[in-house]
Amino acid sequence: MIEGIKLVRVDFRLIHGQVITKWSRTVNTDRIVVVNDELAVDEFMADVYVMAAPPDIQVDVYAIGEFVERVQAGQFGRGNVLVLFKSIADAKATLDAGLVFPNLQIGGLGSGGGKTSVVRGISIDRQDADQLEAMQSAGSNVTFQVTPEEPQLSLDKAVKKLR
Repeated sequence: MIEGIKLVRVDFRLIHGQVITKWSRTVNTDRIVVVNDELAVDEFMADVYVMAAPPDIQVDVYAIGEFVERVQAGQFGRGNVLVLFKSIADAKATLDAGLVFPNLQIGGLGSGGGKTSVVRGISIDRQDADQLEAMQSAGSNVTFQVTPEEPQLSLDKAVKKLR
């Protein structure tokens, strides 16, 4: 794991109620970093996510390029950081920018648009699977897990569920 970063998760809901509360407790989070280019320039929506976090957790929102630069500069070395991506595409763009996470957890991803449910609350399509397989080939162990109480599903098993 990159020093200071305890969990890297893709969840289209980003900071939200019970699940984030559970994950923040599981990894003893004191900082949440949301990585998304659109949110990084939308001050109003970024503030909404900051206000959604528990008061004792610092929240920062960065564009992908800025986040990669900050990680490479060692700016997350202290504390227990939970990194959140809104989409698989954002996580893949981070990889393409030169950053490989040892572990990547896939959390909530909505259904529709030809996506297949691989775990309750997580739906992917072939394009998502291709991006995740590329990240796993680059060195990220990709797993699917909505809450800490549920078992992890491997990428290989998730891909087998696609039509």
